[in-house]
Amino acid sequence: MRRSIAALAACLTLATACGGGSSDEGTDLPDDETEAEVSDADTGDQVENGDASIDTGTTAPVEIAEGPKAPFTGLAADDELLAQPAIMVKISNNDDRSLEALIGIEFADIVIEERIEDRATRFAAIYHSDIPDLVGPVRSARTTDLDLLTNLGTPMLVFSGANLSVLGDLRELALAGGVVLVVDDGSGDYHFRDGDYRAPDNLFIDLTKVRGDFGGDAGVPAPILEYRTAESDTRPASIDGSGFTVTGRDTVSFVFDPSRGYVRVQDGAVHVTREGQPIVVSNVVVMETRYVPNTADAQSVDAITVGEGAVSVLIGGRRFEGSWSRADSSSGYEFRTEAGEMIVLEPGTTWITLVPAGTYEFGVDTAAQGLVLGGDE
Repeated sequence: MRRSIAALAACLTLATACGGGSSDEGTDLPDDETEAEVSDADTGDQVENGDASIDTGTTAPVEIAEGPKAPFTGLAADDELLAQPAIMVKISNNDDRSLEALIGIEFADIVIEERIEDRATRFAAIYHSDIPDLVGPVRSARTTDLDLLTNLGTPMLVFSGANLSVLGDLRELALAGGVVLVVDDGSGDYHFRDGDYRAPDNLFIDLTKVRGDFGGDAGVPAPILEYRTAESDTRPASIDGSGFTVTGRDTVSFVFDPSRGYVRVQDGAVHVTREGQPIVVSNVVVMETRYVPNTADAQSVDAITVGEGAVSVLIGGRRFEGSWSRADSSSGYEFRTEAGEMIVLEPGTTWITLVPAGTYEFGVDTAAQGLVLGGDE
């Protein structure tokens, strides 16, 4: 940890090398177009879905294994995995530069998508079960990330830099033992630039090396989400959950494919890595989230992820509606229906999108469905 804090101190001294006083590395500009209008959600026909077989739609549920479970997937885990720390990596979703360079995100247990300049988004990818040797493009940390980090059990944070205010907050959190920082200090020891891609979306990192060198300073994480278990083998009533669409700088849809799960579509194309791997997850959590202007940077916005708000959870072609709650930044996320019933996730990977009210709708258009399902409705 001493080396990571020393690197951060160097960034605080040489501010321009690690983001300066701007909202990022000087490349993300605010998008001042008006938010697009969205139609009312298509609620469909409500059906009961509470028996022990867990009929979540058209895909068979995961068989619940006995024994310990991985904290961020709810799947079976051995003692070696349970002793490993988590790694959060800030990953770009900037424009076509980041789309063509994207690699490694499909290995994340949980991805949290946050808004950074009102309409633009960035990914906070949490790795634990499967650690890839190449991830990126790595981008900057934001104020939002502070609350996203503090329930991960002293994780490692991999990022490119930040503005002075965020760097100072991260340094305080690191000194208090809340995070191990792996920031780009320009040495090339961990982060490296790949000349085959365009800056700033050409910074990558080997996570196996990060965990090997910094993992001893990090902590063991606890679950932040609730997953279905043999004891919680029921779910509340649900409605059609074949997908949803959110409008920001990009138009993004998640389309349910019975053979795979929820497939991400961005700006008219299935969202894939540079190796052609589509982004597919078992659960999609739509957390309606309030954003406030960043106090140190008027261009940036911060998500408020402590408190409560509306939530919709998409699992296996069904949608479960209710509210999310989180008592403080050290707590996990709890999802309940209006009747107070717990909404538990299917064991597997999860995408959490932090969306402002009025920017999303449920259901997807035929074009997005065609891209995922080959024209099937």
